[in-house]
Amino acid sequence: MRTPLLALLTGSVVSSAGTSMTVLAIPWFVLHTTGSAAQTGLVAAAEVAGLAVATGLGGPIADRIQPRLVSIASDTLAAVAVGLVPALTMLNLLPLWGLVLLTALLGLTRGPGSTAADMLLPSAAKLAGTPITRAASWFEGAFRIGRLVGGVSAGALIAFLGPAQVLYVDSVSYLVSALLTAVFIHVRLHQDEPKAWTVGGHLAELREGFRYLMRDRLLAAVVGMVLVTNMLDGAYVSVLLPSYGTLILHSSVLLGVVASVSSAATLCGVMAYGAVGERLPKWGTYAVAFLIAGTPKLVLMALEPSMLVLLPGLAVSAFAFGMINPILLGQLYSRVPETLRGRVFGVVASGALAGIPVGALLAGVLVQFAGLRSALLGAAALYFVMTLCPFVFRVWRRLDEPVEEASGDHVGGAIA
Repeated sequence: MRTPLLALLTGSVVSSAGTSMTVLAIPWFVLHTTGSAAQTGLVAAAEVAGLAVATGLGGPIADRIQPRLVSIASDTLAAVAVGLVPALTMLNLLPLWGLVLLTALLGLTRGPGSTAADMLLPSAAKLAGTPITRAASWFEGAFRIGRLVGGVSAGALIAFLGPAQVLYVDSVSYLVSALLTAVFIHVRLHQDEPKAWTVGGHLAELREGFRYLMRDRLLAAVVGMVLVTNMLDGAYVSVLLPSYGTLILHSSVLLGVVASVSSAATLCGVMAYGAVGERLPKWGTYAVAFLIAGTPKLVLMALEPSMLVLLPGLAVSAFAFGMINPILLGQLYSRVPETLRGRVFGVVASGALAGIPVGALLAGVLVQFAGLRSALLGAAALYFVMTLCPFVFRVWRRLDEPVEEASGDHVGGAIA
């Protein structure tokens, strides 16, 4: 039965396209209506903060409530939050503090929905008779396709319709995703008997998810490594790459070409792993891919080569980057039982998000006071140290260990 998996993949394309449009349209909308870069940064920070908080704290909610219902509710609330931004602005009823609250609400709604979709994938893949590694690659590929389509569409739609109208399109995309889940994804996960909700009980469930994660040394190592590399990737996307476009390329068009080539190459990497990943050694693929994905592109940019050299180099790094997430997702799905996936996935995602604003802040300071080249080389050095970890520490060799998908019967037991 492939319908749930196909609907989940389609919903991922639609919702990630909407998210990508939102990421571009809301800052553009704020700049268009206020003319203030400072206010734009404040609004963007509010959404990331809401997303990080919701992802970390909302995991137990998805464990208590069927993730299908959490996904539907999350997308519906996101549609309302996005749609209210231009609607209230047209009525002159949206001061800056209200806009900050709405974007924070958008981040809060997206967190549980993303966790719920992750939780649904293993069961949908099982119904379709698809290996989880391949399904994880398809899922990551669907997300990347949505990001690519959303980014390109947002630029064109902003130019032709204006940022306010694009936000309405974003709102509709979230509703479409909710409808797909409601109609086609009838997957029910095994869950513990629900207990009466209390603040203390919620915090205890969060601690349970954290303890489970820490008992698995491999998953704990994943979170630690991704925390740092995402910090560096956040610095790259939000500060280093835009600064490179301004100071080195001197062209927003060329910057768009760089971003598009990188996105397309990442998607190719995801799909390539989906096609042949089952036959590749996971540890070797992960270690080599991470080694290629981070440091080389930063060093290459610091050398300021021509576009004929820069674009192929960035494409190779991005292709390698696309092979990483399917490996990690497959490990999560295999090692974490259904009854704990919300709690554990929430901790993992929160850890992955936590470093992003820190990286952006530090990169901004470095570029301002030390220059772009020094910032690029500093990030490259730290990235290189982190990518040596899978070669140095034996815990990463456990990526190649055969692991059966965890079930509810394993709750509370150590994996190690």
